[in-house]
Amino acid sequence: MVHIVICPLHGVSKTLSLNEAEQLIRKLSRPIAETARLIEENIQLAKECKEKVLDNSQIASQGILQNNATVKRLQHPRTVCTNEKCCRVIQEGDETKMEYLSICHDVCYLKGIVQEKLSDPELEYCEAMDPDTGKMFEIFFY
Repeated sequence: MVHIVICPLHGVSKTLSLNEAEQLIRKLSRPIAETARLIEENIQLAKECKEKVLDNSQIASQGILQNNATVKRLQHPRTVCTNEKCCRVIQEGDETKMEYLSICHDVCYLKGIVQEKLSDPELEYCEAMDPDTGKMFEIFFY
């Protein structure tokens, strides 16, 4: 017990900073994995092109094919529900991805939401959600 009493206290801000770093690492894991996948695809395309060039010198003048990814920075966060009209699941090899077909709440500034997480409990506080049913409100545009 004496050992516990003489131990120095740690700052709460250091713990919060550690939590923020952990969240940042989790958010960056998907873009890093996507970048690594694109690099692997480009390497494979370059190898295939190299083999074709070695077989036929006329192909060399066409250049090397590459997959290009573009990142579009959004002006503000968005929410998409998991209704089949709003998104669809795409299977790429052993990886499952979501393709968003619509935007359910275009400007959504909820706190504590984990990006790309399905069924985040904090989403029940979204203005576009019906708190009684947990589903999106029916919105009609005239």
